[in-house]
Amino acid sequence: MKKFFSALLILATLFIFGCQDSAPVTYERSEKVMGTLVTLKATGQDAQGTVDESFAKIFEFVENVKVDVKNLNDGAGNGEFVKISPAVFEVLKISQEYAEKTNGAFDVTIGAAVDLWKVAKKNKILPTPEEIDAVKNLVGYKHLHLDEKNGSAYLDTAGVKINLGGVGKGYGVDIARKIFIQHKISDGLIDFGTSTIYAFGKKNIGVKNPRGDGLAEVLEVENAAISTSGDYENFFEIDGKRYHHIINPVTCMPAENSAGSSTVIIPSDVENCGTVADILSTANFIQNK
Repeated sequence: MKKFFSALLILATLFIFGCQDSAPVTYERSEKVMGTLVTLKATGQDAQGTVDESFAKIFEFVENVKVDVKNLNDGAGNGEFVKISPAVFEVLKISQEYAEKTNGAFDVTIGAAVDLWKVAKKNKILPTPEEIDAVKNLVGYKHLHLDEKNGSAYLDTAGVKINLGGVGKGYGVDIARKIFIQHKISDGLIDFGTSTIYAFGKKNIGVKNPRGDGLAEVLEVENAAISTSGDYENFFEIDGKRYHHIINPVTCMPAENSAGSSTVIIPSDVENCGTVADILSTANFIQNK
């Protein structure tokens, strides 16, 4: 009888410790990625593994972007397709799809215009009308050609440049989101510098006031991506006028938006919802004066 109860005690102890080992835990990690502080937070049985794997894949994507975009831009106009990584190809494919849907309001071939305005910010001198007109010839999503069969792309005019600043963070959100799902994470947060966020479970997300301190609104988001594009963080002023980093592909000038920001929420049942949210917040900002 004593042996019987001893055996029961051992089994009970093993059961208790086994339950403790498999209990969900919360793990949070922050890293500087794409020029912003990215925070991943997960609650689950393999929370740390989920977060660490997500960062590894995000960093891999960032390195692929650097190489592939440089190769594409350097080869612009030579008529040769450039082999690129599957992730970067997917970003370009989604971007082209939404360039069509937004009538060109979102356009990853905005690079030459972005560079022009970076110089303006650095020197505090506005581009001339002639410089803006010249750069318009180097912007337009139809300059980008994709070969899905071979996973390659090319730019048909010398000087055209790809810039993934309006979509990269959203795609990064989707990279992490898919890994979270694979690890059965049901509660967590993927936060790309408050610019694009995905909420696992129900979360209250604050939207910054673009024209003052504090928050403009607090939105309840559940299993969805939320993205905000605004003119209030990256800008410079000349003669009291604000010039920001969100460039209208049609005018090749900073987009005019009196509201100062645009926020969109895309539910999880939309494929690549983080990427789509990032794209549409930019397009909506540009289209709504």
